[in-house]
Amino acid sequence: MFTWLCRIIVGSAFILGGWAKCVDPYGTLYKMLEYIHAWGMYTMPREPVVMAAVALGVAELTIGVCCITGVLRHSAAVAATAVMCFMLPLTGYIAIANPVSDCGCFGDLLILSNTATFIKNIVLMAACVWLLLRNNCCHGLFMRQLQWLPLVATAVYALVLAAIGYNVQPVVDFRPYPVGTVMTHSGDDEITALEYSRDGVTRTFDIDELPDSTWSYLGPVVEPGEGESGIAVFDSEGEEADIFETEGTQLIFVVPDPGEHFLTRARFANELARYASLHGVESAAIVGTSASGIREWSLLAAPEFDVYSADDTDLKTLVRGDIAAVYLHDGKIVWKRNLASLDTDIADYAAPDVNALDMLDVPDNGTLATVITAVYIVVLMVGIVVTATARIMRRRQ
Repeated sequence: MFTWLCRIIVGSAFILGGWAKCVDPYGTLYKMLEYIHAWGMYTMPREPVVMAAVALGVAELTIGVCCITGVLRHSAAVAATAVMCFMLPLTGYIAIANPVSDCGCFGDLLILSNTATFIKNIVLMAACVWLLLRNNCCHGLFMRQLQWLPLVATAVYALVLAAIGYNVQPVVDFRPYPVGTVMTHSGDDEITALEYSRDGVTRTFDIDELPDSTWSYLGPVVEPGEGESGIAVFDSEGEEADIFETEGTQLIFVVPDPGEHFLTRARFANELARYASLHGVESAAIVGTSASGIREWSLLAAPEFDVYSADDTDLKTLVRGDIAAVYLHDGKIVWKRNLASLDTDIADYAAPDVNALDMLDVPDNGTLATVITAVYIVVLMVGIVVTATARIMRRRQ
């Protein structure tokens, strides 16, 4: 009985962490980059980190399913223990040194303090050691001939979630601005300082202690107030702007990372903005850069719509991806999509007098996640029923 309890504890923790990472691979990517930067490594290529983020989610989910179902009992216990042998000292270091705000074990689904994470990992490590010693004493839910089924089904399920989350948007949104959110003006945000640069050095100055003319103005430093919750958006002059309309339809391009990623999509963004304008939809862009960065970025991207700036961290809570489109009606988010997931011939999917932007599906409203998960559970249940039937027949014989 205690072995099954340890299976449930370890399996549930790994399943929850792996599922959250697979649903939101960009969130895992950001957290891993946060670790890498905290350790002073700023030149790490992004592609290997993306692959590691997806692989980590798939591995955790698969190990969790194997533990909780008793599949590959010894191998699953060894794999879980190996993971905890790495995570326990890591989270111990994080609890002491506090290099990051949270470990990111469960993504944005469940945020724990660094100390709580370390305590949780101590419990998991003890359960893993018990399974390492006693897991072979209890049968699993799948007979030996069907143990491939949960492995293959889990890997496919995890990769499908990760592919949608990376290329479109997470199928479930745990962040502050999911579909259906009414975007508001952060009118109570307070400008606490101003940011300037000189000779490649960036510094913040109090409003009443501004530097001399040798410093170049970058933008304000803003702290959220206690009023309405929203994203602080600024124009090219550094003045706060209220771009979210309470009436009408808007198409907002969100660029958390104003690098070369958007430049490859700049032409399509302009085409999409022109198409939206034909149907009475206003377009704009919010870029994760400073006020001066807007001007430089606009020279390269040549946008045919107004451009504003915002904190890149705020934009990452709004969308996932390097460049995404957010469609709003009366200030409410209707859908969010990575720009790469939109067809360049989107206008061909509707009659000339019909706005094709109103017809796009919403992958992150929870419905798609429910369908995919239901299919996955049915596949596992079929294997469990077949195993139970075979065992009953064997006993009767």
